[in-house]
Amino acid sequence: MSRTAPSHIPSYAEHRALYAELGQAGFSVLLNFTREGPEYIESTYPDEWQEEYESGHYHFKDPVLLWTMAKNGDKRWSEVPFPDLGRVMKKARRHGLVFGAVFSRTVNKNKSLLSLSRDDRELTDAEIKRASASFSSLVQDMGGDRNLTRKELEALQCLANDMNIDATAGELGISPAAVKARLLSARNRLQCDTNYHAIATALRLKLIR
Repeated sequence: MSRTAPSHIPSYAEHRALYAELGQAGFSVLLNFTREGPEYIESTYPDEWQEEYESGHYHFKDPVLLWTMAKNGDKRWSEVPFPDLGRVMKKARRHGLVFGAVFSRTVNKNKSLLSLSRDDRELTDAEIKRASASFSSLVQDMGGDRNLTRKELEALQCLANDMNIDATAGELGISPAAVKARLLSARNRLQCDTNYHAIATALRLKLIR
């Protein structure tokens, strides 16, 4: 799991600025969430709250998080139908996280979520609509097409095994130009600028070993 924001996505800075504007008490972005955790995460919630949340294992009883795992869509915190048995939302208010909205998306079987918070009022319908459109765009930009072909995966696996282009060509029985074409296609699908980045992304997504 990475604790860094997806700065490699050119549009992220623009999306982030909107989340900071609408969620003036803090926001949290989790992208491509799996059993191992999110691929990328950024949170501007108060450090004290983040520490309390982690140490208290609130993710097992947070009604907002549980809703996002079960559903796709947009919801004000106050409208989440799940019971707050652990009184997580009451504890959040002590840190200025009084009002909020959550946005949940699933792309390529990976869950992503955005949570915005304010300490002064509920987010308006118009603000929720802006955040919803922005987050949908970000998730699509982040997701790319992760369905790599067998040939693309073979080329990436060879490079991950410390083979160069010529060695990969010999291993696969194709020309170096064909290897480069497969790697280019894989980079485009994964939205990566370099082979190294593509290998790292494929390893993180468990597409190769």
